[in-house]
Amino acid sequence: MKFSIVIPVYNVERYITKCLESVKSQTLEDFECLIIDDGTKDRSVEAAQAVIGNDKRFKIYHKENGGLSDARNYGMARAEGDYILLLDSDDYIDPSLLEKTYEMAMKNDSDIVCFDMIYVYDDHEAVNKVSMDKENDSYKDNPGLIFIDHSANNKIYRREFLKDKTFIKGLWYEDLATIPTWIAKANNVSYVNEPLYFYVQRSGSISHSEDPRIFDIYKAINNLKKELNTDEKALFDFYYNDCLIMTTLRIREITDKKTRKEYFKTNAEHLNRVCPKWYEWSMKKKPSLKQKVVFFLLKHSFFDILNLIY
Repeated sequence: MKFSIVIPVYNVERYITKCLESVKSQTLEDFECLIIDDGTKDRSVEAAQAVIGNDKRFKIYHKENGGLSDARNYGMARAEGDYILLLDSDDYIDPSLLEKTYEMAMKNDSDIVCFDMIYVYDDHEAVNKVSMDKENDSYKDNPGLIFIDHSANNKIYRREFLKDKTFIKGLWYEDLATIPTWIAKANNVSYVNEPLYFYVQRSGSISHSEDPRIFDIYKAINNLKKELNTDEKALFDFYYNDCLIMTTLRIREITDKKTRKEYFKTNAEHLNRVCPKWYEWSMKKKPSLKQKVVFFLLKHSFFDILNLIY
């Protein structure tokens, strides 16, 4: 069997039909689809069953709720295909995804094959490109490869390559904590220069939430430091893009001013502790004027002024 598609399911009744229809529409038909019911509380399973009917390629597993990472691990442990695709149940895929990525994998004997994805918003779509310059590369030849993209979904993985690898259970940003380490360990990472995955942007996701677990981003990068045996300078692009820019953008969406100020303060404390030279190194990134102002206010603890800006 060429593919195993692992789909964790939890309260996605509105989305699961389109997701599974995109799987059934694949031009490469040699696959199994493992639907992992992670203790869903709505009618997601019934909706899934209505789509798959008697198609024996689809299997539904039921387990107690353990979160996305736990459900992925559960499915990966039961997969039998040559390659694994991790598909979130509120997303969907291009009909040619399996065919095109498998051809690339066979051509280059790839442990991982990456591809672009389309971010689907309520009123528009935007292509998110994987920043690979070559069709094939490796961390050994190019240490910067770990920064290309840390999404788990816009890649396929050789099942044998993943046999001793899992996601960290219960951690937000599980992709960031995991995928760069897999890229670093892969003998060959290939790239299909096409958007093949549709990533639906839902309100209530991590990027839209007011929750102190947004600071799990630091636990994720700490795991990278440990697994890759490296330091904060080698991983600074993660601190810059994820901890500084993206986390600041998430915090500014918080409506309560007191909470927003506390989050800015907490994030600055994290940055100063784990990456003391973050401000100095950030200036070398040539940030915009607005970013320079925000970074300056964070660095010098002017949280009231920063709060007023937003």
